[in-house]
Amino acid sequence: MRALPVIYLVLAAGSFGAIFCLNKIAAEAGLPPLAYAFWQSALSGLSLLAIAAVRGCRVPLGADALKTYFMVGVLGLGLPGALLTFAAPHLPAGLVTLVLALSPPLTFLMAVAARQQKFRWWGLAGVAFGFAGILVIAGPGSGAIPAADGVGWFALCLIAPVLYAMANVAASIFRPPSADAVAIGAGILLGAAAGLLPLAIVTGQIAWRPSGLGDAEIATLLAAVIYAAFTWLFLEIVRMAGPTFFAQFNYLAVMSGIAWGWIVFAEPVPGAIWLALVLMVTGILLLMRSGPPPASIDAQKSS
Repeated sequence: MRALPVIYLVLAAGSFGAIFCLNKIAAEAGLPPLAYAFWQSALSGLSLLAIAAVRGCRVPLGADALKTYFMVGVLGLGLPGALLTFAAPHLPAGLVTLVLALSPPLTFLMAVAARQQKFRWWGLAGVAFGFAGILVIAGPGSGAIPAADGVGWFALCLIAPVLYAMANVAASIFRPPSADAVAIGAGILLGAAAGLLPLAIVTGQIAWRPSGLGDAEIATLLAAVIYAAFTWLFLEIVRMAGPTFFAQFNYLAVMSGIAWGWIVFAEPVPGAIWLALVLMVTGILLLMRSGPPPASIDAQKSS
């Protein structure tokens, strides 16, 4: 059914956009970023693992599958989540969401460098539009970054799309065998938790314990639900419609994040953010013309 991937895409983007508000709520409630990232990954992964077990689906544990779980989980979910949570109290949630739009152009550049994708001029144009959007936001007098030290925090957020792109390219190299989407999703999320655990222990952040059902705990539980649902939706969308179709997620999620920031925090949306969004969406559309980007799970090998 052709309408089903569209419905899944809207659900994935709409739910994932709320993550940036939950990051801000968790950080302002005093939850350490690595603890937050670890627990949401572990809880969402365990929930998918339980569903896979009930359905009788086995999680692939071959070498390439384990590499994919670790690379995609840590680089594509765990570390970016912790990083964006760390910066969340200092920036509007809608502004932080814009980093998603940089993932496609950076993926294109890294994929070309890794010989996972052919160079296309359309792709280079897409990269240029994406970075033009960042320049609009960071430019003097834009009004998009409110605090005096906000430029530094926004620059720190730009590490996240670099990690997203690295995860995409790594997953295009280490592809897991054909398996149920719930089982693969469980592997990715538990891979993120496994990769974050040593960092959380070394920094002492794993010592966090829930002290009731406060803002931090609610944000963690909601984020775990969203990550579990999003990971499954992502895998199903790529299986049914391919990675190029899924690339539209990036600008839909950005718009969703801006909307959630306005709903939850009543954040104003300066004109510079709208201009940057137009530039970034244009860049994503140009990248889609340059050929299929690497996806975390290959469409032909997922089922």
